[in-house]
Amino acid sequence: MKKWIVHSSVVALFLMISLIGCEKRNGDAIVIGKDYVAAVKQGEEIKDERAANHEQWIVKVRMRDNGRRIEVRADRAQWEKLRENERVKITYRVGKYTGTVWDAEIQ
Repeated sequence: MKKWIVHSSVVALFLMISLIGCEKRNGDAIVIGKDYVAAVKQGEEIKDERAANHEQWIVKVRMRDNGRRIEVRADRAQWEKLRENERVKITYRVGKYTGTVWDAEIQ
């Protein structure tokens, strides 16, 4: 019982710090490229260090206001629909202290 209370307190504290330490932003971006990472099957040799046990569709965008480049994970239908040089709206979180981009998505 005590372990559960301590564990849940640590998780709650981590979530509070991570949400307070991030700032939500949005803006216009231009699609500069797309990338596909195939899923790795168990026992198969890993050819791409980004590979996981599920497929990944990545859209690379450049923010119009500050020129920042962001890699956004998308679903397959959205990924297939987008073209290079297309304008999109992006929502993302930025770490207040590190400037790291978290949780980017195309609207």
